Amino acid sequence: MLILGTVLLFIAGIIVLFSIFGNDIYFDFKAEELMPRARILSRQLTEEYYQKGLDLNSLEKRFYLSDLQSDSSIYIVDATGRVLTNDADLSIDKVNDVITEFFSGVMSGNEMSDSRTHAGVAVGTPIRDSNGNTVGAVILIQHTGGIARKSVDALSMKFAPLTILVLVLALLPIIIVFIYSTKPLRSISDAAIEMAKGDLSIRTKVSGGFVSKHLAQSFNTLAIALESNIDTLIIERNRLSAIIGGIAEGIIAVDKNAMITQFNPSAIMLLCGDSSIESPADLPLYSEISKVIISVLDGDKAERALIKNNGRTLSTTVAPIHEDNGTLCGAVAMIRDITESERLEQTRKDYVANVSHELRTPLASIRSISDALNDGLITDEEDKKRYYGYIQRESMRLSDLIDDLLELSRLQSGGVAFTKERVELYEILYDIADVMNESAHNRGISVRLLAPEGEYLSETNSARIEQILVALVDNAIKHGDDGCTVDIELFLSQRDNKYILAVSNAATIAPIDLEHIFERFYKADHAHAVEGTGLGLAIVSEVLNLLGERICVDYTNGIIRFIFTVERYASDGEHPNISIDSPASSPPLPPVIKAKIHSMIAESKHYD
Repeated sequence: MLILGTVLLFIAGIIVLFSIFGNDIYFDFKAEELMPRARILSRQLTEEYYQKGLDLNSLEKRFYLSDLQSDSSIYIVDATGRVLTNDADLSIDKVNDVITEFFSGVMSGNEMSDSRTHAGVAVGTPIRDSNGNTVGAVILIQHTGGIARKSVDALSMKFAPLTILVLVLALLPIIIVFIYSTKPLRSISDAAIEMAKGDLSIRTKVSGGFVSKHLAQSFNTLAIALESNIDTLIIERNRLSAIIGGIAEGIIAVDKNAMITQFNPSAIMLLCGDSSIESPADLPLYSEISKVIISVLDGDKAERALIKNNGRTLSTTVAPIHEDNGTLCGAVAMIRDITESERLEQTRKDYVANVSHELRTPLASIRSISDALNDGLITDEEDKKRYYGYIQRESMRLSDLIDDLLELSRLQSGGVAFTKERVELYEILYDIADVMNESAHNRGISVRLLAPEGEYLSETNSARIEQILVALVDNAIKHGDDGCTVDIELFLSQRDNKYILAVSNAATIAPIDLEHIFERFYKADHAHAVEGTGLGLAIVSEVLNLLGERICVDYTNGIIRFIFTVERYASDGEHPNISIDSPASSPPLPPVIKAKIHSMIAESKHYD
């Protein structure tokens, strides 16, 4: 378009210039055309008039001869100023000033021409005698007027189509060269547009002239480098996103205006527990974090805050982010759920306090009694024997406590391995019920086994099963209601290769205590007035975990029931076919406990 516009503008300029200066060019051309005629006529006059001696009358007749006739007016002026002309239509007065001007110039020996006189185009040349002296002048005047305009217009009409033809002929090579030279540029432009849309694999064809080839090669080099860099950035971004997304701590990044730019799913889960939330800014808890972020952006200094919500403690650390030149460009907040850490720390403190308390009680009793005996304050032999009994009982209590602590530590350290073997459960249950029943009578409590006599083969560790049952029954005897009955129950599961054992008794316990009943040193009697170390149930839980079993507790209608699983022994592909809906004991289990058993068995299947 630029080249075409330039050509059109050039042609338009030529036409305008021609229309302005066309007449002058035409008249100058006429003046040049008349001058040779004036010279010929001057030579003829010199030869015929001055050299041959013709008179003016004879010369006047010569004007009408064919060799002197022309389309211009001829004026012959002698030395005296007499004018002889062939123009019968034009009065001499109309050209008198032109003749006068030219006559004075020509008589001085010079040729004259003027294309812009009011009479038309005029030329003049001197007439010389045989001696070369100027004896007259020949003046030719071409009367232009409308004839000149018509000639110029006619020339313009011929010039216009010629100009158009030249334009068309000039545009053809221009268009061909334009298409050839711009085709590589269009290819590069199309490739650049595709790259902008995301297709970085596109390459342009190297063609055209030297500049086009060089540009195409440079573009392809740029595309290759850009694709490589973008691929690297995408890999790094995905790797970073995967790392950030896999971090358990919540991460929220903001710009310098405290607007969220990036966050990971853990941030949403920690703040509300609902992964469907699109942004942390939509959560009420984020307002607390936002205050810390704004404070960090204002002070350009890292800060830490603890946020408590619904029994959870979130530790939020916010640090500023700076550019390479040190300018603050945003901040990043890391959110950690330290609820478990605080709970473990509190458990550790409680554990130390409980151990200290449990050790202090028997030690204090032993010390006080031994001091009394040592100081001779007790002289009666019966009293001494009774006090020695106190010391022995407290020493045994202290020994049991230490044994339980060591046992629990060994179990939790993972250094204990249990060997499983084929075990007959009914014999173990019967023996425990019989032995524990004797000690229970002292408290007015009875122990009974609710399972029909039969063969109940299991694959477990018999010593540990006895330890578990003794601990559970002993716990029921110590903490059961006065006069209650401790039941030992046995069920078979149709769904899995498991036996279900349960130890139940009537008791009074707060529901909140059930959540902590398997914790170390936990006692429903918070004054620790009831005997026991508070480690028995914790040891039971650890032993069952190591055996790959599960235990749970249920408290319904004043009956507390400890339920645990034991793997059933099946030989030659034998599988049980007795449902817990048809129990091997009576009474049947309530539906709530059945659901707990199913859940417990399902969990034990995935035990690692």
